Amino acid sequence: MAKLENLLNEADIQQVMKIFNTLTKKKEEFKPNNPDLIKMYVCGVTVYGNLHMGHIRTYIAYDMIRNYFIHFKNKKVLFVQNITDVGHIMGDADEGEDKIENKANIEKKHPMEIVDMYIQNMWQGLDALKCDRPNIAPRATGHIVEIIDAVTELIKKGYAYEINGDVYFDVSKFKEYGALSGNKIKELEAGARIEVNNRKRHPFDFALWKKAEQGHIMQWSSPWGKGYPGWHIECSVMSQKYLGLPFDIHGGARELAFPHHENEIAQTEALTGNKMVNYWVHTGLLMISGQKMAKSIGNFINVKEALKKHKANIIRFFILSNSYSAPIDLKPDSLESSKKALDRINNYIAKLQQEAKNEHYNDQLGERLNILKSKFEEAMDDDFNTPNAISYLFDFINYTNKALASNEASPKNAREIIAYLKKINKLFKAFKFASIRRITTAPEIERLIRERTEARKKGNWNKADNLRKELYSSGIELIDNKDGSTTIIKR
Repeated sequence: MAKLENLLNEADIQQVMKIFNTLTKKKEEFKPNNPDLIKMYVCGVTVYGNLHMGHIRTYIAYDMIRNYFIHFKNKKVLFVQNITDVGHIMGDADEGEDKIENKANIEKKHPMEIVDMYIQNMWQGLDALKCDRPNIAPRATGHIVEIIDAVTELIKKGYAYEINGDVYFDVSKFKEYGALSGNKIKELEAGARIEVNNRKRHPFDFALWKKAEQGHIMQWSSPWGKGYPGWHIECSVMSQKYLGLPFDIHGGARELAFPHHENEIAQTEALTGNKMVNYWVHTGLLMISGQKMAKSIGNFINVKEALKKHKANIIRFFILSNSYSAPIDLKPDSLESSKKALDRINNYIAKLQQEAKNEHYNDQLGERLNILKSKFEEAMDDDFNTPNAISYLFDFINYTNKALASNEASPKNAREIIAYLKKINKLFKAFKFASIRRITTAPEIERLIRERTEARKKGNWNKADNLRKELYSSGIELIDNKDGSTTIIKR
């Protein structure tokens, strides 16, 4: 990657924003329907368990994308993230028990008690990791009437059929089925691993409405008897209701491309005759030592447990240091590496606030900042390439550190740089901009020096280092000698 040193003479060019579209399998110029309003729908959590790091990998990515539109592109964003509180069936074949009903049976609680408990857990986790809440968070159970209407219309149009209280979508009637995921029906049949349901016309027909078995608590009256909606139709109905068609971006984890998003396209476009979404944007999975993180296989880390070990800003920086669309393999030292990188940025910010004291504005440093702005946004316009954007930031930090060491940065330079770093932080939400506290009295200085000495004796190196920085900001430099003593220099 080119360094900033090689970019000084590059002419500014108008950036074209490109996004990788899963449907077309290529990067495309991003052209929203309304140039001032971006409409986004992201598949939300099925609320039958604690929020885990696999979820967070996805929602931090979309939080970044949303905020890039808002703070760098000056767009309004209507962001819808649903809550699946019924209809998500266990297994692969639309047969079996609803995940929430299953959890309710295990915990001997009412399904809605399970739903409310895990919705609260979800918001607590998303808030702790600084993800902005959606503009609208619709629940599937609040849209049963619209879902029944949609299923009724699909039957009328010949795309769906009812058998003994179950309603299925006939995939053979939708000729474009498989375009998103690349899974063609004949290929699916050859590699089928789902049980054959003799009630279906085709093995890969999927449920729009399920008949409620005896004892199933979550059920509603419908033209086909007591039952509940299928998982896929819920998102079709809710996204269309709140965003209209076609909306700009549909997001979710890559594992949802098939069958969930494939089925959404089929039933939505069959129902309306309109294109559903302009850009399908999928996040990569979070892996643990090469294995997918998921509640369904018991391989996951709860967000609450992760936050006991690592600060939210470190988790966010770790996730956004990787491409949103690439898989991330979480290894024991991954977050420690992110912490060190983030410490470099935060130490730089503190140093900038403390050491930029030259009375003359540094024009070259101002030009470097303009180049950083150009290159950072060029990277982000290239399918939200946060790794490249961060690389440009570190190049700039390295250059500025040299200017600080040579006393070539002014307070005005520092203010301009910090203002842009605060803008960048609207995406990362990880940097620290603590105000500098000046220590002026001799007794307070002596107390802090004693505290630092005690911290060093006890091996509390983080506390000792923080106290040294605090003293340095007030003009007291501490130099630790090889014999264990400390030299105190008033700067």
